[in-house]
Amino acid sequence: MIDINLIPPAFRKDGKADSDAVAINIPHEILSGVLVGVIVLILIVHLSLGAIWGIGMLRLSHYDAQWQQVGPDKAIQDGLNKKSAELKKRIKMLSDMTINKEILWAPKFNAISDALPKGLWVTKMILDKTGLTIDGSVVSKSRNEINNVDTFVSKLRQNNAFMKGFISLEVNSIQSGRNNSIDVTDFTVMAKANETKSK
Repeated sequence: MIDINLIPPAFRKDGKADSDAVAINIPHEILSGVLVGVIVLILIVHLSLGAIWGIGMLRLSHYDAQWQQVGPDKAIQDGLNKKSAELKKRIKMLSDMTINKEILWAPKFNAISDALPKGLWVTKMILDKTGLTIDGSVVSKSRNEINNVDTFVSKLRQNNAFMKGFISLEVNSIQSGRNNSIDVTDFTVMAKANETKSK
């Protein structure tokens, strides 16, 4: 192979010199500076992330403290909302049963009061779409509590003002017991509403 080289022999470079010319000699001071710079950059990023995390935790604790303050008030508000909803439901039920209906409740309550025999009293009345449930108790020295309940129910059945709008009046339960060493009989009476008039 013929090698033509027009450069004078004194200025020619051999192959080893060419390979050495490619090598890059970086001073140790520069390498140390770059290494320190990278370490500083990593520390800055780490500290920045730590600061962001710390701020986030402070905000979270602040919001948690606010929630703890609001929590009891919210529980009270939820309770009021629930009671309000139940009250509205009852008002609507009573409104559906009384407005533009043939049933007049004032005379019925008067009839209940007039029919009460001695020693018998009403403890609770529940009015719903099925009718009127009357809970009561009775005491008697002569131990004729059941007769007193029957008398009470019989007087109500004979009262047209009370029975208007009801299709039946029955004793659902009678149970004897003792209250403060006194024999007391509890009873439940159900006046079933006429479905055609309660719709």
